Amino acid sequence: PRLPDKRIMAGYYRPPILVSRIKFEKYDKDSSGYIELDELKSVLYDMGMRTSETDILGALLVLDKAKDGRVSYEEFQEWYRGREKRVDALTLTEDSQRVLSQAVAFFKYYDQDMSGEIDREEFRPMYDRLRKEWQAVGNEVGSLDDVLSSFDRNGDEKISLEEFAQWLMDAGCIYVQTAAD
Repeated sequence: PRLPDKRIMAGYYRPPILVSRIKFEKYDKDSSGYIELDELKSVLYDMGMRTSETDILGALLVLDKAKDGRVSYEEFQEWYRGREKRVDALTLTEDSQRVLSQAVAFFKYYDQDMSGEIDREEFRPMYDRLRKEWQAVGNEVGSLDDVLSSFDRNGDEKISLEEFAQWLMDAGCIYVQTAAD
């Protein structure tokens, strides 16, 4: 019988699936089983990519296939397996960068207490503005509660930046295109 390679015997060899699990756990700093927006910055930094708020949000929107505002191990592993295109898969085009940057600025304008979330009181002026704009083009608008719940995916009655951006994508208001597309 053939003896195993010396590297395997010495513990140097790591199957690709194990490497992706080790990397995932490195970035999942709170051991929640997910990489959240604040943890995603380390992923981009380690890859030598820009780590602006827009870049990080764009990476989340690309990786988060379940649209739950976080990256599961399965989503991370799918991306991590694409060795040659890892950076391209997370590098936004100039147009996407610009549009997402505007969305972040819009969100921050209404996040008056700079908490990273828009609560019900902060949402009211946003709702009034959106209602006027939507009605001006003939769209029907639900109540404040209905519109707030359409943004609020986790039901905490606050809108996070991730929820806001995902809502804009789902509504067709923004798109995220990467260098790999």
